[in-house]
Amino acid sequence: MEMSSQHQNPFLKQRWHGACLSLLVTSAILLAAIPISSQQKKENNPNPDDVIRVTSNLVTLDVIVKDKKGKAVTDLKPEDFTISENGVPQKLEFFDSTLTSGSEARQTTTATVPTLPRAQTPAGFPRNIIALVLDGQSTEGANLKHVREGMSKYIRERVSDDDSVALFAIAGGLQLLQPFTQDKAKLIAAVENASAISTVSKTSEARELSEKISSLRAQVSAGPSGPIENSPSAAAAGSAMISVMFAKRMLENFVQMRSVLSTQQTRPVLAALAAICEGLRSIPGKKTLVMFSEGFVASEALDWQVQSTIDIANRANVAIYIIDSSGLTGGAPKSGAIAPSSALAGISAEVDIEQRRRSGAGESVFDISRYEGLNRQQDLLYRISEDTGGHFVKNTNDIAAGLDRIDAEIRSRYTLAYRSTDPNFDGSFRKVKIEVNRPGANVLARPGYYAIPPSQIVPFSPDEKKLLASFANTLGHPTLPLSLALNSFPSREGSYIVPLLLEIPPEAVQFERKKDKQFLQLEVLGVVRAEGEDKILSRLGGYFNVSLTAQQYQSILNDKIFYRQDMQLQAGDYTIDVIVKDRVSGKVTAKREKLVLPRDKSEFWITETVLSRHAEPLRQPATGSADVLSAGNVQIRPSTSREFHSADDLIIFFKVYNARPSAETGKPLVRVAVTLLRDGKPAIKPLDYLLTEMVADPVPHLTFAKYVKLAGLATGKYSVLVEVWDLAQKKSVKQETSFMITQ
Repeated sequence: MEMSSQHQNPFLKQRWHGACLSLLVTSAILLAAIPISSQQKKENNPNPDDVIRVTSNLVTLDVIVKDKKGKAVTDLKPEDFTISENGVPQKLEFFDSTLTSGSEARQTTTATVPTLPRAQTPAGFPRNIIALVLDGQSTEGANLKHVREGMSKYIRERVSDDDSVALFAIAGGLQLLQPFTQDKAKLIAAVENASAISTVSKTSEARELSEKISSLRAQVSAGPSGPIENSPSAAAAGSAMISVMFAKRMLENFVQMRSVLSTQQTRPVLAALAAICEGLRSIPGKKTLVMFSEGFVASEALDWQVQSTIDIANRANVAIYIIDSSGLTGGAPKSGAIAPSSALAGISAEVDIEQRRRSGAGESVFDISRYEGLNRQQDLLYRISEDTGGHFVKNTNDIAAGLDRIDAEIRSRYTLAYRSTDPNFDGSFRKVKIEVNRPGANVLARPGYYAIPPSQIVPFSPDEKKLLASFANTLGHPTLPLSLALNSFPSREGSYIVPLLLEIPPEAVQFERKKDKQFLQLEVLGVVRAEGEDKILSRLGGYFNVSLTAQQYQSILNDKIFYRQDMQLQAGDYTIDVIVKDRVSGKVTAKREKLVLPRDKSEFWITETVLSRHAEPLRQPATGSADVLSAGNVQIRPSTSREFHSADDLIIFFKVYNARPSAETGKPLVRVAVTLLRDGKPAIKPLDYLLTEMVADPVPHLTFAKYVKLAGLATGKYSVLVEVWDLAQKKSVKQETSFMITQ
């Protein structure tokens, strides 16, 4: 569908195409900016011996050793331990005794490795680091009171001078209620003030949905099935069949709602756990995260994020303990886990094989079975805690007693580290076996770890990991044409807004037809790194499954597939890697761009010239700030391929910074000359403009947004020459940007 509406503006005349699928105009173009901080300069440490050196193949593990009676053994020495990885003996290089070893507690490197720097906690630095986390996503207000009481008692009676404790809450996002401190009064005050975090709890809603789903399933099972034969009771049977059909449709809707709710409930918790653990990675000492949660259920689609959270915790050597905040239940079904009459009905012979194979609302029957029966919402709590070296404490109203049990384990842990003899961190699982030479001793430790590259702090799905692993090969052998552009605009506090812009020719991708619609499946994955470093600062993109009406499909065939996502970056040098894959055809491409964002840019300058042929009325973001690619009430859609038709109006856009006000008027006076060149010669008469209106938000600037008619120009290669003069301070800049007229 092509719309030829005119919208007059002092700067722009526009011709916009409402259904040209600016791909993902509704899905991606107005995504919130991604906050990414540039790498801070590393300060020189005056006491290098006080820092634990961690390299890519150093593996750290916490170990608990118990005797035959289950009592913790706390008097072992480094020589009492032996370690093997995948059956290969490893050399112990760092040893930290338990916190209950009294005056003999110490951290040492083994004598067999004299070249290592002394690995010890800096003087006065607490050896025991504890993060207390309240899961407001699942904990209902009625259960929060006894959680807070138990935490306060634990802080008063068990936290010692060797401990540093922080309090976090997960309520839609991660909140730091009290930074790490040894001040008990501050911690108790923070706990007492945490009474409102469960206001966003979705547990009640999840329970209500499960009750409705259970009721509808029972209604469907009890109703008639098969064709209705002619009989006196046919009318009644027909009405019953209508009721069953209605119940099935309602059931599908409720299952979809539960799937969405579960994702909303689970993702923030996983992201918060990963963020806390990653923040603790470089901190020495014994590290523990204790979360209070009633549990949640993740669909199969989130399994990779669960495992990524576990991997990040293990790499940081953070043991995660979880306490069920719903308290004593006496065997009753947990909230959100109503038990049906037949817990396995969804995957049994009660349902035909085709129905068992199908998925509904994004959930397979095996996903659905996760919700059935008792305590299913606690599966993740078991998995996360057990796989990180912690435990799940449930079915108790005595939160303080649960914390005491956890505290006893924390203070009985040894910390061991070895440098793996296999330096190839390829993401595979490695089994670790730890033994002690004490008869009857039982060693409790993680069974192993996934060898994650140290640069990977951002969780990726298995498919995304494959795309990243093949980046170099894809970069050299792309099968999907792609044009990419990065434009930067200064923002507040020394940062920049950087729109990432992509265009793909529609003939290069494969559309999939389903009934009366065409579907386009694109996967966009981008990673941001500081220049010269492997550490990934942030990720971009996502998976987009776009349905197109016949009109939209026809319109997109006459244009480009367009994608935009804004980033917010601090001043610095960056590398942006982008991979785009067409899921249907399997075609894939990769691009790498360097981005330099100056720290000090006080001279007169302009942004890179943006060329476009699309504009539309500006949709104001929720924050109230104007879009960086807008002028007045019009937003432009840049052309990264810079290919235009002779019937187009070529829109030229850039912003001017640090223009000096005129002494006479108090306003800037900036002259702009625009010339279209072909073979170095003017193709049209140069156009002159005068800019005087300063825009204050977000940084003072002037905006140039004009159009030039291309009608009458032959096809071929052209360029736009832009010359800008600040008449007040007698300074000028010049830019030349190439483009193509195709027809």
